[in-house]
Amino acid sequence: MKALVTGASGFLGRHVVRALLARGIEVRAMVRPATRLEGLDWSPCVEVFRADLRTSRDLARALEGVDVLLHLAAVVSGGEDAQFAGTVAGTERLLEAMAASACQRLVLCSTFSVYNYSAISGTLREDSPLHQTPDLYDRDGYTISKWWQERITRRFAEKYGWDLIVLRPGFIWGRDQGYLAALGQQFGRHHLVIGPLTRIPMTHVENCADVFALAAADGRACGQTLNVVDGPGERIWTYLSDYMRGSGNRGWRLPVPYWLAIMMVRLGFATVFRAATKVPSILIPRRFESRLKPLHFENRKLRETLGWTPPLNYQECLVRTYGPAAPTAVGRLYRATLVEAE
Repeated sequence: MKALVTGASGFLGRHVVRALLARGIEVRAMVRPATRLEGLDWSPCVEVFRADLRTSRDLARALEGVDVLLHLAAVVSGGEDAQFAGTVAGTERLLEAMAASACQRLVLCSTFSVYNYSAISGTLREDSPLHQTPDLYDRDGYTISKWWQERITRRFAEKYGWDLIVLRPGFIWGRDQGYLAALGQQFGRHHLVIGPLTRIPMTHVENCADVFALAAADGRACGQTLNVVDGPGERIWTYLSDYMRGSGNRGWRLPVPYWLAIMMVRLGFATVFRAATKVPSILIPRRFESRLKPLHFENRKLRETLGWTPPLNYQECLVRTYGPAAPTAVGRLYRATLVEAE
């Protein structure tokens, strides 16, 4: 089996490439023309294909001999127009090239951002309500572009009869990306912790990559939409403590009940910020809910469909992320092992 991975040099993509290789799958890694490959630590057998989804004319060549496309590419920075053009228009061009190829299997990286948190209570599952045509009034550019990306991909898959697998990861964390938007609001070295006992829908990048590689190879994934989290998630207060100790970013934490915070945000938005042209995301009620609303999260469908369990537990993930600084018994064991080795 041969796989084409878009966004292959990104935070998740580089791990997906390695996970595919570990399963014996050949990999063609699509990266932008100017991407530097130093530090990616890829096997020499990885075939690198340089292209820009927005402008390259040879996307069809990228799909030659490919059995499965793993589409991870998305624009996560810049203005809303740039995000939409890079993510949505780029996806359309890629899917048009796929329609002209023999490839019939597609794994799409979606996101929890497509869910309408305001309409969900209790447990967030794959059949929970999605946004209905989101706009910039209450959603950010990333959410809008990812919503349209998933919508367009489903249309193409239905039209051409592709085997589509949609994976929706929660917050992806790992080395060099330990801080999560779900942790509240940071002021310098200090943190306003909103709903400190709320659990975070999180998946370590290596565990998440393992799901993508499994979905690419396992026929049971075809036609499925699966949420990707490692489990019910750590509590905000606990993970923030681990993050601060592991990263060395010390400071104080001020807990604030979620109900009080959302009440103040709604009041402020209704009376002050609604008419403003530029408002911080955390002060817009729907964006606030999408980051911090206390819900339950599970990976039940993922486990039942593919029999998946996370290769790494939380303690091991901390060590992979923070190394010897990991604030756990595993981290202490890791440090002791280094001392013995010396």
